[in-house]
Amino acid sequence: MEQSDFPTARGFPHADPSPGPVLPQLLSVAPMMDWTDLHYRQLARLISRHTWLYTEMVVDKTLLHNPDHDRFLWFPPEQRPIVCQLGGSDPASLAAAARIVAAYGYDEINLNVGCPSDRVAGAGCFGAALMLRPELVAECCAAMAAAVDIPVTVKCRLGVDDRDSYDNLVRFVHTVSTQSPVTHFIMHARKAHLKGLNPHQNRTVPPLRYHWVWALKRDFPHLTFSLNGGVPDLEAVEAALRAQDSPLLGVMVGRAAYHAPWALLADADRRVFGAERNRAASRRAILAAYAKTTASRGPSLRTMMKPLLGLFAGEPRARQWRAAVDAAFKAGHTTVRGLVDATVSVLLPETLDEPPTERGPAADAAADAAALAAALKHWEAELPQTPAWFATLTQGAAPEGEEELLGELGPGALGKGLGADVPGSAAADTAPLEDGSWVLVDQVEPETDSVGSSKQEATA
Repeated sequence: MEQSDFPTARGFPHADPSPGPVLPQLLSVAPMMDWTDLHYRQLARLISRHTWLYTEMVVDKTLLHNPDHDRFLWFPPEQRPIVCQLGGSDPASLAAAARIVAAYGYDEINLNVGCPSDRVAGAGCFGAALMLRPELVAECCAAMAAAVDIPVTVKCRLGVDDRDSYDNLVRFVHTVSTQSPVTHFIMHARKAHLKGLNPHQNRTVPPLRYHWVWALKRDFPHLTFSLNGGVPDLEAVEAALRAQDSPLLGVMVGRAAYHAPWALLADADRRVFGAERNRAASRRAILAAYAKTTASRGPSLRTMMKPLLGLFAGEPRARQWRAAVDAAFKAGHTTVRGLVDATVSVLLPETLDEPPTERGPAADAAADAAALAAALKHWEAELPQTPAWFATLTQGAAPEGEEELLGELGPGALGKGLGADVPGSAAADTAPLEDGSWVLVDQVEPETDSVGSSKQEATA
């Protein structure tokens, strides 16, 4: 990310100084290296007011050794709700970095325990490699939580290499949740291979196991879980959240939200969060607003234009528009406004002015259960069994027979009214014991019901 010359508030006029109410994390955009930078997040926020946004991963030692914190952490207030993802494995360093992050006004801090890239897992033992050391993860999270007043969460995989059984996953979640105040886990629902697969293969080769996330909620009813991995569109988001007895706090979407932000986010405020109307009226309005927010001198023009190139994904003349943008670069245009004005005529007026596709709101619509089931793939009705040791530990809390938590898909409780009842990632109060572990104070269960086609690897 080129931001060496990027000023703070002087370089990014506030499009909307009041971010509005922070709703539960029903839908979020995954942290992705080289993708979810300041400019993509601004575009996403112009499209959706309520979707939660995540930064690219920031390495703890980067903040400790580079005094230019604005380069990595500054954001305009309208980008809230926003989460900063940190990478690291040293509790003291992460705690110091967390204090720096919290001072910028982030809503949460997330620890990266899921990225298998050599840039992460192979450097200093963090990312997915940390799943092999759950006690260290707990120590890191406890240190960060003690240093800040905002929630600390974990994004992880289902397992790593040959440590990929459901038993191992339960041990990981149990260790982290009892030895730190973490109550929210974002589950990339496939294992990670630390050797032999590149980041792209790690997102596609290991099978998705959504039903394991259902099983985690069965075994840890006091915790909250979000589903990540392979979610292609807003219909799949709805399917996951609307499943009868769905255990999910939310759904996190990665590449689909970057490569086709309008298709994924334009109707999200209304369909997912139950808002009366969506934020964006049209893509023509988005182009104008985005050009305004990037009017001042910032990083390279290509960096600022990069998020826009997926705005017309799947539309007529989208390829011609991208080619026109490239030609405008070569012609010497120096601002986003200049590039947009020089190329917008390539697009069809009906494409530019079409409002978000509205099909909901889901809470009021009688949807076809079979269609929703088809959208929500990669789950099985038979959940993995609760490990015997854990069932004993929890005094027989696990059911004797496997309960099909997914149930028959129906209208569910998504949209209006849901936001007030779903707990956030700090859903339960916690308190430390003398041995350093953490217990729930309130045991009541929550009522959860790039330019062009970038090939850079994402961390989600």
